[in-house]
Amino acid sequence: MQTSVPMTETMQATAIDAQPPANQQRRILVVSASFPSSVMPTFGVFVKERVRAIAKLPGYSVRVIAPIPYFPPIKKLSRWYDWSQVPLRETIDGLEIVRPRYPMLPKVGGYIQANLMYPGVLQAAKRIRREFDFDIIDAHFAYPAGVVGTKLGKRFGKPVVITGRGEDIHRFPESPVVGDRIRWAMRNADQFVGVSEEIAAKMISLGADPAQTRVIGNGVDCQKFQPLPRDEARRKLDLPADAQIVISVGDCFENKGFHLLVDALGRLKTSHPQLHAVIVGGSPRYGNDYTSVIKEKIAEHGLEDRVHLPGRRPHEELSTWYSAADLYAILSAREGSPNVLMEALACGVPAIGTPVGGIPETLADDRLGSVLPERSVAAAADGLTAAFAREWDRKEIRKILETHDWSSTALQVADVFDQATGIVD
Repeated sequence: MQTSVPMTETMQATAIDAQPPANQQRRILVVSASFPSSVMPTFGVFVKERVRAIAKLPGYSVRVIAPIPYFPPIKKLSRWYDWSQVPLRETIDGLEIVRPRYPMLPKVGGYIQANLMYPGVLQAAKRIRREFDFDIIDAHFAYPAGVVGTKLGKRFGKPVVITGRGEDIHRFPESPVVGDRIRWAMRNADQFVGVSEEIAAKMISLGADPAQTRVIGNGVDCQKFQPLPRDEARRKLDLPADAQIVISVGDCFENKGFHLLVDALGRLKTSHPQLHAVIVGGSPRYGNDYTSVIKEKIAEHGLEDRVHLPGRRPHEELSTWYSAADLYAILSAREGSPNVLMEALACGVPAIGTPVGGIPETLADDRLGSVLPERSVAAAADGLTAAFAREWDRKEIRKILETHDWSSTALQVADVFDQATGIVD
């Protein structure tokens, strides 16, 4: 297993200084069930950012197949209605996207999602190939896209790269049916990328070739995520100017640990009377909505005036929310390479996080923050106390993150593509 350089002073100098070969065109077909649209602009945005960075490299061109489930356009089904409004063809940030629909069966659909998805993706790939004879298939998430992409690779005789990102590697293999499909893909794809060392190791345990597995974390758009003066950001968002503010961002389900953050604030309610929390996020597209649990805990601790719930916010607005905070907290039970953590750090905000996924790798440099010893309310409360007692250099944090722009990530991924295709200029 090959690893990328952790966040230390060396900071991937080799990847940044390198220039991709540009004499021969590389045509990449991306397959991902998680990809933004004009209707759901933040859904899978981290996939889009990596793909967009690849497309900007000299000699690389990209097409995207982003299959979506079919749901009838009934507004009463509010949680699913948005899927019916997603365009079947769209261009976003210069990326051409086609979205074949597939049936999603209640209760059992997830177990056979790859099978349901494959026919439409195959037809889309055949149409694309008429004018874009792709060299490689870039599949994001081992399931379902990794399985679908590997089947496409066998159908067209093209190499396949699978990127493991989180739940697809941590949780999905626990299902016997889905796990068997993932193991098949791990044995039959050509190259593998894990967004953290933990995920890459799990991919190998599922059957990926260690010699063809690399760790490449997510990047961050340092142009989009730039620090704003803290006081100015708080004025814009109507947050208290004199408060100590910790922020956490993500979909509201149990894994994200927002309930732990509220409980930790409850413990510190008396000792830290100026401590406020901002939880930015909405109902998840899949899985159980945890918002009611969070609100119950806020009421239980009497924190209605100190925990702010602005809901889901546009991606381009997040830099203002990050900049308004003194600290970022990521208390997840499972993670890949969390983009929200990278975004907060890019805005100069220090962080505390649980010891899971790519969080310890991201916070390996203690100038960026600290890793909690465990995922618990007590550890979170102690971590908050220690972080607010420390002086942080926000400018230094920003400077460190500038070397982890998506462009440096793209160069590493391009090297994986070249190994898979054998195209070397």
